[in-house]
Parts: sequence; structure tokens; C-alpha cells
Amino acid sequence: MGIFGTSSPFDADVERATSENNTSEEWGLILEICDRAGASATNSRDCLRAVMRRLAHPDPHVQVHAATLLDACVSNCGKIFHLEVASREFEMEYRRLLSRAQPAVAQKLRALLRKWAEGEFRNDSQLDLIPSLHTKLCAEIGEKTVTVPSTDTQQSAKDVAAQREQEELARAIALSLREANPTAGPANTSTSKTLYPRVETTSEPPPARKVRALYDFEAAEDNELTFVAGEIVHVTDSTDPNWWKGYNERGEGLFPANFVTSDLSEPAPESETRPPATSSGKTVQFAPETPLRIDESCMDDALALLHEADPTGETPDDARQSELEARVYAMGPLVDAALEKADRRHARLTQLSADLVDALNLYHELMREPKPMYQQYMPMMGVPPGPSHPHMGPQPQPPR
Repeated sequence: MGIFGTSSPFDADVERATSENNTSEEWGLILEICDRAGASATNSRDCLRAVMRRLAHPDPHVQVHAATLLDACVSNCGKIFHLEVASREFEMEYRRLLSRAQPAVAQKLRALLRKWAEGEFRNDSQLDLIPSLHTKLCAEIGEKTVTVPSTDTQQSAKDVAAQREQEELARAIALSLREANPTAGPANTSTSKTLYPRVETTSEPPPARKVRALYDFEAAEDNELTFVAGEIVHVTDSTDPNWWKGYNERGEGLFPANFVTSDLSEPAPESETRPPATSSGKTVQFAPETPLRIDESCMDDALALLHEADPTGETPDDARQSELEARVYAMGPLVDAALEKADRRHARLTQLSADLVDALNLYHELMREPKPMYQQYMPMMGVPPGPSHPHMGPQPQPPR
């Protein structure tokens, strides 16, 4: 996480403002944080560091509160905070958060980036990094960048949004009325006058889709699903292109989409794949296929052959080159999973390092206390302060 992984003086207030127990935004505390962050460049840097740490929290509720706090700081802290946001470190961290966030959180982060690019960061040459980041992300997902509309277009867009909001509110009220009075039949709804349209809802969720696991996957988080190669997994949510949600006999959770296939055909048994005996009574034995794993020596051999290959085509390539390239390409999903696990462990170690620094600071602060706490009560007990213990009387002398 770079500089955003270290501790900050704003950590305590930012954690209170973005706590998962908050049912609504703590605007009083948020505005107080904005006032402190806008006082100096150092405060802006420390505040941004604390907010980015909360944006990397695994709980999506904390991430949404942190995104709201970040938007409030951008709107209220001024140019010094904008300069901290328009930096390469922020761009790299924001891209990483977008690639790992859940769809709802990622959509909110993209909306905030678009708002900044078309608002506060639009006409300042020192802040060109944010509009450029927005343009790059739109190009990566195939979305066209939209220029700022005119006043008439904005008004029409607001009217359309207001009308859509009224229609959604009408549908929600109609649905709640139907749930409150389930005995009312279709005859009553047709004859009675209602202010809102009738909404038809399906009571049954869509059936789960079955897939087969291609590789073993071990859950690294509590919300992930463990399975082995060849196991059947029931997919309940496949909206995200990288991580799907499903369940098996072990439980329910997320798993990589490229670790499964929709081909449910069972592998052929050994008796069917074994070739028939020859006329001489001999059989041909094939070596069993080894399970797929990350082979560093195979990668090194493939890279060496690529470096030695002749780009002009005059010298024929090595016969092993195509085979090694195919094996290396097949290792791609395993390499991605290993990198993902290493990245998560690095994030945990960074968090533990920050917690250790806070604990050491607290320890040193306690060790600098001038006197023990009980000494302030010694005059009240009638015991004069001295080197002896306050509860011990004079020590008897041994006989001579």
C-alpha cells in the first residue's frame, strides 16, 4: 500500500467517522476532519493516508463511509488537499482499490472519480492527473467519456432523474402495500383507485448454475469458498467478471471465475482411456498426466528459448518451444492466485506493522509517566512519602 499503509494522526477520528456500526454519515465529525485537513499540507497528507487505509478495509460498509469522507475532503479542503489527491501514489492505490472492490463500491469510486474530473480538477494544469486517470479507466472498460453538458441539457437530465426517482418510489410504495395486504385479490386492485402503478415481482430467485472446478482453490479470507479440482460448485452470482459467488458442501463464498468451467462432463475412467492390447499380447502404457502446478524451471526454459529464437525465421525454432509456451500459459491462473494471496499477506503484515508502531508509541508514553498513580493518595492516608512502601511499617532490628 506504499505511503498509505503507515499510521496517521487522523486514524482515530477517521475510524470513528467510517465505522461499520454507523447507520448514517457522521457529518459533524466529517466537517471537523475537513477543517483540520485543510489547515496545512502535512495535515492533508496525513488525512488522505488515513482515509485510504479505510478504503482498503475488507468490509464494504466501511469502504462506502470512507468514500463519502474522501469526497467531503475534496469538496471542502481546497487546493492543498487536491494536490495530494493528484499524485502518482494516489493513482496507483486508487487503481488497486478499484480492481478489488465489490461491484457496488467500485461503482461509487468510479462515480466520485468522474465527479472530480468534471468538477474541481478540470481546469487546473497541476491537477491533470485525475482527469487523465478517469479517461484511462473509461477506455479500459469501454466507456465513453462524457463532456460537461450545457445548462439546458443539465436541466433536462435533472428532470429525467427526478421523474425516474418518482417512478421508483411509486413502485416501492406499491410493493410495500401489496406485502402489507397479501389477501387482496386481483379484483380489488382493478376496481380500487390507486395512485401508484402495479408492480409484478417474482417470488422465486433464479436457479443456481453448476460449474466444475479446474484447479484446487483454498480460501484465504472468511468470505471465500474452498474447493478441489473436479468438484461441482453451484454459482449464485456471476455479475463480477473476476470473482463469482457460489456454494458447495463446505459452505458459501467467493472464488476466482477462471478456476471453474461450465463443462460438467466427467473425465473418462482409466479402463476406457487405456488402449487395447496388441496382437502379440503387449499393451502400450502411457505415463499419467501430472497435476498442473507452478514450475519455475519450465518458465526459465521457455524464456531462454524465446531469447534464442530467430525473428527472421531463417533458423527453425526449437521443437520444445511450442510445448513449453503452452505449459506456461496454462500456469497463468495459478500464478494470478499466488500473487493475490501474496498481496493479501503483504497487506496484513503492513496492518500488523502499523498496529505494532502504535503499541510501541503507547508503551513509551506510559513509561514516561513521572510517578506511580498510588503516590498521589499517600498524604490522604497519613503516610509521608519516602522510599519505603506506604503500607509497610518500620522494620524491626535483629537482636545483638
